[in-house]
Amino acid sequence: MAHYARAMTGAGAGLVVLADTVGAQLPAGCAQMFRRVGAEAGSGVVLASHLHNDLGLGLANTLEALAAGVRVVSSSWLGIAERAGMVATEQLLFLLARHARELLGTDAAPWWSPPDLTRLPVIAEMVSGETAVPLGVTTPIVGTGVGSISTGTPFVHPRLFQPYDPRELLGITPRVVLTHLASARVVAAVATRLGHSLDGERTRTAMAWVKERAYRTGRAVVEDDAFAAYLDGLTRGAGEDTR
Repeated sequence: MAHYARAMTGAGAGLVVLADTVGAQLPAGCAQMFRRVGAEAGSGVVLASHLHNDLGLGLANTLEALAAGVRVVSSSWLGIAERAGMVATEQLLFLLARHARELLGTDAAPWWSPPDLTRLPVIAEMVSGETAVPLGVTTPIVGTGVGSISTGTPFVHPRLFQPYDPRELLGITPRVVLTHLASARVVAAVATRLGHSLDGERTRTAMAWVKERAYRTGRAVVEDDAFAAYLDGLTRGAGEDTR
């Protein structure tokens, strides 16, 4: 591979792309490939990566390629490509913006101007709308669940359970989502957001209703309008199950 990379560069190629188009490489093997080919090809050869995500390793392998000295990488918004796709552009940009020196070396200066990370969710929504590829709840960086809290301990200590501040970096306002995992504090917070103030007993009653409804409907998230209708009845003292 290094021999042919030198030959193609000598014939006028400006870039030599090493690809894992089936996404089967493990990170250690990927790193070794780029280091060995790069070292044997020499500094006059510009290497690029094109790594698919069939085993969920596209991002890790691309980071290994960068650490090995690759100067050009391939990516795709939302990871869209054949089968399981490629490394997602939004994930790669986010990590490079946050960890460029760790990934590329202490002297790294990869930007003409630093990227505005608050644009990532906006662009992702545009791509999703144009391609009809939905944004998943658990999609990193741009998913619909980014910045959401649904359980007790993260609600009380969010910084312990968030690797970054979604409002500061991405412009996403954190929100509390009511699910079958809700604690009393989460239930009380959502009730307050909906204009209801619950004492301890009614909070426990409402929490039991939330969990029962989630399991009965088979949907983890209890929508605000359903909970608001229940709270209206509870506040009036009825406490009935508004099915």
